[in-house]
Amino acid sequence: MARFGKLRFLAWPVTSVISLVVSATVMAVELELPEGIVTHPDGRKPVEELYRAYTSLVGKGWHLDIIVRSQPPGRSFALPIIALRSPRGGEACWILSGIHGEEPAGPNAIADSIDAIAALGERQAVVLLPLNNPQGYVNNWRYLNMQGYSDTIEGQSVGDSSHLLADPESPGRARASAASSVEADAITRYVLEHSEQYPPAASIDLHEDNLISEGYVYSQGKLGSAEPLAQAAVRTLQENGIPLMMSGETRFGEVIDNAIIGPVVDGSIDELMSASSIVVDGRVQAGPEADIVLVFETPASEIGLQQRIRAHAALLRSIRSCGPELRE
Repeated sequence: MARFGKLRFLAWPVTSVISLVVSATVMAVELELPEGIVTHPDGRKPVEELYRAYTSLVGKGWHLDIIVRSQPPGRSFALPIIALRSPRGGEACWILSGIHGEEPAGPNAIADSIDAIAALGERQAVVLLPLNNPQGYVNNWRYLNMQGYSDTIEGQSVGDSSHLLADPESPGRARASAASSVEADAITRYVLEHSEQYPPAASIDLHEDNLISEGYVYSQGKLGSAEPLAQAAVRTLQENGIPLMMSGETRFGEVIDNAIIGPVVDGSIDELMSASSIVVDGRVQAGPEADIVLVFETPASEIGLQQRIRAHAALLRSIRSCGPELRE
């Protein structure tokens, strides 16, 4: 982990770098990236611009952690997966985005809403994981190992948590014997490591889906589809012109109740966030057990990127707190 100080990311054999320097109260923090990164040209921000926006929080006293340098097979350089923690600890709002690289609205909305996130961090603890799959983002790849979703090939998602989640048929055993990737292992370890100082009161995960024409909200927390914050999110999405599927089933067979889907077993980091118990190295232990775990799925194929970004930003800016008073 790296916090305050000079941070260097020299992806061998790349020797030239782009420096992102952020003014801090004590010293400069320098995040160095490989030169010549080409971000997928669909209107999304260059990845360097995203890092610059995210790391501006360091100047407000936030802690910058380097979770892992992501360099899947076939990639010529590494890109850092970062997290930022507010100066204060305690019951925290965890905000995640960019799990899938072909879903750019969330990472861009976080960059556009960084002042609102900073303000939230002044009111209570926040942990921000804004771009969990930077390699996927720059290449428009959903997974580390493949470009798009497949019904027949297993994609390596950076959010895969099956190695920590209990097997429904055998609760004392994890669903997978090992993490599906270095990135998934590092991200989930980070969640467990920092859940003690920043216990998740709520987890917010920004997603998109280019295979649907109407969106919905997953509510993995304790109240499921009855969660008031999920219901408020539905209204926010509607107010921002996002069509929602109010009933029926998702393409995965999940039941939709007023645009909300209750807890599902999907092996995701969102299921991990809601888990009351997990399996670590063969032993059952307490999980993060966030009361509120929301995943926003906006349709991507028929709505322009800028509108999707605005909708995700509206969701972020609507968060006033993630403590016990959140539902009041």
